[in-house]
Amino acid sequence: MAVKYFARINKRQVGPLTMTELINAGVRPETYVWAKGMPDWQRASDVPDICRAMRRTLAGLDPETGVDIREAPPQEADVEPSKFDPSHPPRNRAEMAEFLRQAIEEAEANARPDYTIPPQGVSIFMAVLATILCFPLTGLVAVWFAYKCKDDWTKSRREEIPSAEREELQRSAHENARLYRMMIGITFCLGIIMVGMALSRTLLN
Repeated sequence: MAVKYFARINKRQVGPLTMTELINAGVRPETYVWAKGMPDWQRASDVPDICRAMRRTLAGLDPETGVDIREAPPQEADVEPSKFDPSHPPRNRAEMAEFLRQAIEEAEANARPDYTIPPQGVSIFMAVLATILCFPLTGLVAVWFAYKCKDDWTKSRREEIPSAEREELQRSAHENARLYRMMIGITFCLGIIMVGMALSRTLLN
């Protein structure tokens, strides 16, 4: 069964979409996507299947099958206007390939996260749980980063603050979210190591 993706395009969520529908909808390398089985929203450029589909489209191939369609007559589904991006729908494969080429160049020239999207996967409760069950020292650090992430994002939502300060708070929230995920991973790893050492001592005794 083909994987279907949700995507955040033009500040709204669309989906579930097949790979072809995702390409037709105007997905860019920096677009955030999610599918069943993925732990969190990720950029399209970080999802191997989507990167492969983009490369196939640039080469004039079908994004899902990889079949060369440049010489084949266009099917009705190929020329149907996109219902997901009605303002600039690609009308054929050549326009779609050009659109993706420009999008990739733009992303490479100005690669940065979309700080206007709330940080994903940050949970103070999970950090506290990891502190209690795994490794207290790094767990407490994770709690701190989770708190700072939530606090910075909440402050950035206030209407009275200047736009420059809002952008700085959003950037700080995303950076704290990144550090939180790193510390949570370290905490779980240390917890597993400690459990393994305890079991080894028990079995040896």
